[in-house]
Amino acid sequence: MKIISIKSMSPEKTIPLLETAVEREKNIIMDSLKTTREKVDALAKALAVDIDKLMKGEVQHTEANDMKLIELEGEVEILKHLESELKELESLEICE
Repeated sequence: MKIISIKSMSPEKTIPLLETAVEREKNIIMDSLKTTREKVDALAKALAVDIDKLMKGEVQHTEANDMKLIELEGEVEILKHLESELKELESLEICE
């Protein structure tokens, strides 16, 4: 783990601002995760596909389902990205 330093003329004000900003960002990401998970679940159910198989390339794309499968793949990638960002934020420790 690396340490990142921030210089401030008034750390007593800066630290709470940073903590609030991190918490706000976590909440935004958690809301986005909820929405994205719901969309992934709905698309997977509507298409009757297993997400793991889809992401491994084991689901047959047809003319009828191609665009929806591509949309589902994109949403799964967004979900992974959001999960990664949340994990990173949760690992932050603001020290005085």
